[in-house]
Amino acid sequence: MTFGTVTNFDGNATVRFERRIDASRDAVWRSLTNSDELSEWLSPAELVAEVGGQVLIDFGPDQKVSGKVAVCEPARLIEYSWTFTGEPDSVLRFELAPDRDGTSLILEHRLLPPDQAAGYGAGWHAYLDILGARLSGGEPVDWDERFSEVMGKYAGA
Repeated sequence: MTFGTVTNFDGNATVRFERRIDASRDAVWRSLTNSDELSEWLSPAELVAEVGGQVLIDFGPDQKVSGKVAVCEPARLIEYSWTFTGEPDSVLRFELAPDRDGTSLILEHRLLPPDQAAGYGAGWHAYLDILGARLSGGEPVDWDERFSEVMGKYAGA
């Protein structure tokens, strides 16, 4: 199991993952930027993959994310603001690179409140496992189970 890292600096936290996905860079890009595909592994979402494009993700009642795309380099990089209900703004960045017959994915979520970093670490861990399984044809991953399984690791970071 590949864990991410949590770092704290200057009153903010960053959660960072480096994962290898057994799928083409184009397939991973579509899963990150196509609203229908993003909705399949994350939560119901609308994303316009262009600079200034709107981001809306619905995790349930009173758990909504809004944002705007700040950087978009197709099949390589997307970064957008992340405004989650009741939290200060943060920034989410996905970076892709070819890796043999698959794709190297780096997720970095920065400017997080330090008291929320463990939850974001465990949450992104579970979501990336779901994404990887979906794209590689692996066994489905249950988000709640994986979150519970890995939360202790991130809480101790």
